[in-house]
Amino acid sequence: MDQPLDGPLRAPLSRRAWLRLLGTGAVSLYLRRAYGAPAVAPGDARASPIDRSLGETAPRAFSGDQPERPHRALWDKRAYLAARGGLPPVEKSVPLVVVGGGIAGLTTAYLLRRHGPVVLEQGARFGGNARGESWRGLDYAIGAAYFTAPEEGSPLRRLYGELGVDKIWRKAPGGHPVALEGRLVGDFWQGRSAPADRAQFRALARYFHRLYQEEGGLVYPEIPAYSRARRRHIDALDRISFRRHVESVAGGPLHPHLVTAFEHYCWSSFGASFSEVSAAAGLNFFAAEFGDILVTPGGNAAIAERLYARLDAALPPGHLQAGALVVDVRVAGDGVEVSYEDAAGALHRLRTRAAVLACPKFVAARLVDDLEPERLEAIRRLSYRAYLVANVLLTRKLPDSLYDLYLLGGGATDDKDIKAAAERQKATDVVFGTYAHPDARSSILTLYRPLPYDGARPALLADDAYDRYRAEFEAQLQETVLPLLDVRPEDVADLRLARWGHPLPVAATGLIADGTVDRLRRPLRDRVFFVQQDNWALPAIETATAEALHWAPRIARLLA
Repeated sequence: MDQPLDGPLRAPLSRRAWLRLLGTGAVSLYLRRAYGAPAVAPGDARASPIDRSLGETAPRAFSGDQPERPHRALWDKRAYLAARGGLPPVEKSVPLVVVGGGIAGLTTAYLLRRHGPVVLEQGARFGGNARGESWRGLDYAIGAAYFTAPEEGSPLRRLYGELGVDKIWRKAPGGHPVALEGRLVGDFWQGRSAPADRAQFRALARYFHRLYQEEGGLVYPEIPAYSRARRRHIDALDRISFRRHVESVAGGPLHPHLVTAFEHYCWSSFGASFSEVSAAAGLNFFAAEFGDILVTPGGNAAIAERLYARLDAALPPGHLQAGALVVDVRVAGDGVEVSYEDAAGALHRLRTRAAVLACPKFVAARLVDDLEPERLEAIRRLSYRAYLVANVLLTRKLPDSLYDLYLLGGGATDDKDIKAAAERQKATDVVFGTYAHPDARSSILTLYRPLPYDGARPALLADDAYDRYRAEFEAQLQETVLPLLDVRPEDVADLRLARWGHPLPVAATGLIADGTVDRLRRPLRDRVFFVQQDNWALPAIETATAEALHWAPRIARLLA
């Protein structure tokens, strides 16, 4: 049996399967109480992760990140606090404060709900980038869209059962269709786009399938890795790039169509090049594409909404605060003091026995002044990348035989200049956003445009950013996407854009193997806990939820 790396879990919880805990592990205590309870409607729809207030036509402005307020306060915290007269006095004491209301923060708060956590989310709505919108009764994602099927009996499967997610999910269709040179290609991995080289396509497809199923002695790279044996396996893969590993499996250089497919997949999933991403992270994601992919109406926002609804019903008034910008976190004696600006602009200070920072590490570094030098160095090693989302609202039904379609352009990518290649390609994949909730009259296409290079965020904040990117989305729709799907321009009722400036921590080579992730995720003085997907530099809902399940029992012991 694998020996545990740390904490109470006795088996790895992964993007692939979320293996069963051996015996009756501590996590099961957190999932047993509400099992089978009915769904609960959110009490305050204004802060719910899905915005159903937009009507027929949305304002011509970005949804998603609204960074002006946190930038103003956190980029020069000392000046901000000085202008506000310093930190306010402590108002009251609470057992637990969770900073960040995305999937990681909501899941941690849900697991620890009996301790009455206060959850502070700086955005106007909870959910992080697992947020959505609605049109004509159809919910759609403006960020994260899908997840992998959890194993029966696993903690995640039971959590989804409690939340009722298993009642609304739908399995995406199999196969891997792509758009290449203006035409649809069925199952790409059968080599139909390059018959002379189909053996290479099929050999790689067999490898990914066998790896995912752990056949023939292959070991799927579980991330997070919670056992020593799994961690050694992950470390070995983490030292090389995904591209190098795939080329070694293929036995040589890849066909240009394969290079393009892997590049566009990594741009979209990781915000990084095929050559930047570690083999551990790349295999963890890509092999899972050969398993079951699950979709819900509204994408991952449906999960965030159910977490929010349960917390809204379980916690006292005022314990779920949207528009609450945390500006300072400090360990003080046997507790933690958390200062924040509420939605009305008033400063508050809470004393708590423990704090959970479910926010990106670069934000944590600005909130906590006395982080250890080795943690700060680990945080500096992380990069974060941006992406844009365009939801195309259509006044016609689309066939439900497709879910995700990758756009491979002409089938060749300049992987020596990723920025230029990404600017030429623009959107890399099209998701059928209403696949889990088909409608006879309307449907929604969701286009993802990654910006897989450093320095992209300032362009998203430029005065002309919305007009520029909207025009580029419109051009790509008219020239490529609509003709490909036999959709007329007059079928488009609206185009809605979301921007995300830093949601994707880059899963670069070496971050796991050299111990960077260990320095990122260990608690500060056993009072401040870090629970976020960037603990492992892996941008996945499974990573965020795995870390919540991992750390919740330790936090509960502290609060007992």
